[in-house]
Amino acid sequence: MYSQAESIEFESYANPHAWFLVASELHEQAKLLKSSDSSNTKKIDQKTNEVTSWKNSNRSTFLLAGFALENVIKAYLVYEDPTVIENGFLANKIKSHDLVKLAKKSTLMPNLETCIDTLKYFEDGLESWARYPCGLNYAQTKEQVLLDEDMWKNYLFLMKDYEKSLKSLLAQKWKGPHEFEGSYLIEGNWLD
Repeated sequence: MYSQAESIEFESYANPHAWFLVASELHEQAKLLKSSDSSNTKKIDQKTNEVTSWKNSNRSTFLLAGFALENVIKAYLVYEDPTVIENGFLANKIKSHDLVKLAKKSTLMPNLETCIDTLKYFEDGLESWARYPCGLNYAQTKEQVLLDEDMWKNYLFLMKDYEKSLKSLLAQKWKGPHEFEGSYLIEGNWLD
C-alpha cells in the first residue's frame, strides 16, 4: 500500500488529462509515420507469384494509433471513475488493451456504436502482430494487417471527436480519489 502523499502524486500522473496528453503524443507520431516516406517491403507468394507491398512503417503506425485510442479511452474511464487510480494503483478493470471492452465501460464517449468496427480493427494488432512477429502459439499467430485508408479516416474522425468531447469534460473541475483536483483549459488542435 502506498502512503496518502504517494497516492496523490500518482493521481498527478494518472489523471484524465495525463491520459489525454499521452494519447495526443502517440497520435501525433502515428500521423507522422503514416505520412512518411519509409522504405517498403515486398512479399512474393511462391505458389501464385502474387506480390504484396507495404510501407515498413505500417506496423508502427498501426501500433501507435491503437495505443493512442487506448489512452484516450482510458482518459474517459479515469474521468468517469476516479477510483480506477486509487491508492497508487491502476485498477484491473482498465489494465487491458481490449479497446471495445474498455470503450463499452464508458458512458461519456461519443459515437460508441459507430466506432466499434474501428476499435476492433486497431485492437487486433495491440496484442499480436503489431507488437510481436508471432502469437503465443500457431493458433494465435496472425499476419500483419495493412493499414486500410477507410479505417485510417475513421480513426482520424474518432480522435477529433474524442478531443472535442474531452476538452469540454476536462474544462470542468475533476477530483481524484484522494486530494488531487484540477480543471484543464485545452486550446488548439491536439488529436486533429
